[in-house]
Amino acid sequence: MDALLSKQDISNIPKELCPMMVFSYGIGDAISTAIAIKEGGFYNHYMWLYRPGYFASQAMTFREIPVEEYLKKHALKFVYNQIWQVEDRAKLRHAIRMDLDKSWFQRLYDPLAIIGQLLNMEWIQIPGADICSDKGAYLKLVDKNYNLKHPSPTDINKWSKEQPGYTVYGRYRLD
Repeated sequence: MDALLSKQDISNIPKELCPMMVFSYGIGDAISTAIAIKEGGFYNHYMWLYRPGYFASQAMTFREIPVEEYLKKHALKFVYNQIWQVEDRAKLRHAIRMDLDKSWFQRLYDPLAIIGQLLNMEWIQIPGADICSDKGAYLKLVDKNYNLKHPSPTDINKWSKEQPGYTVYGRYRLD
């Protein structure tokens, strides 16, 4: 059984395991519930634990968000790959940092892609703009098996369960 993480456990995730994939479900949010139901999964948001205490998350813009903001209303699943080497994690951190450093308008959320997802036409997107799960593409840098195009959080979650090395570090649930 996966470890149930406390707020303290999350703040103590070692730097050496970052970045780490994070799947999120917004408790009590109608849009979160609709996305999870439509995708047939448990999660409606995908992000990275970029460094201890901070997520790299696609909200209105792709930005760093303190972990505490998500601990108020979200269930979280933390996943890492035990096969990744120090160099692999460095590649991921560098790619994420490069995107975080872009101008605000280059980090905007893609609202058109959500409409495409709802219509099962995932190809409908604004070129250069992302939704949260598009950030799964960083995995291509360290995992030759990553082949998802325009995935949902559920798609990435299912994919990671079928690949070698991906391990659930733990889950966070609200009290």
